[in-house]
Amino acid sequence: MDTFQIGNRLRELRENIHATQQELAEALEVSHSYYSRLEEGRRGMILKTLYRLVDYYDTDANTILNIPKKEERKRGR
Repeated sequence: MDTFQIGNRLRELRENIHATQQELAEALEVSHSYYSRLEEGRRGMILKTLYRLVDYYDTDANTILNIPKKEERKRGR
């Protein structure tokens, strides 16, 4: 998974709820600069942050990482 694609997905999710990077950083208990680098695709994400994102957005890791569901992957073949 490309860090730039993940970053774009994180930005999209955040903007959908009209939150700032600072608000997300505080909710995830990370620094603003770390979160900013995630969105820019300049930093890889550790599992702890991924788990916190899943919890924050009340979704699954595939949604956060923008991985198609199994049914969608089969249709694409």
